Amino acid sequence: MAELSITDDRVTVTLTWWEKLASGRSHFALPLRTITAVEPVDSVVAAVAYERTKGRRVQATRIPGMTTTGVYAHDAEQTTTFLVCHREGPGIILDLMGATVDRIIVSTPKAQTYARALRKRLM
Repeated sequence: MAELSITDDRVTVTLTWWEKLASGRSHFALPLRTITAVEPVDSVVAAVAYERTKGRRVQATRIPGMTTTGVYAHDAEQTTTFLVCHREGPGIILDLMGATVDRIIVSTPKAQTYARALRKRLM
């Protein structure tokens, strides 16, 4: 499962080897200044459902009931979302500006902890 590493000036989303394979990407290292909003969610599946119904897969792997990992694009909104979501459970949504994607959604049982740490640094 993807992990977030948070420092005073950046957040890094570290992917497992199979998440890298499924998404066609490596890790994300983002300056904190690119984060415009942080939202922990109880159901990452609900967040992903919106991305799947409104967007199109650019480079992503979806195995129903198991994972949605990769990039989805919303042509009408002209935005892209990077997803690393596995099954039902909590997750975190990062809205971004000036990064390679506009949003990142990650499954993690540590969503509340990550959100607190990020909000503290963004204040």
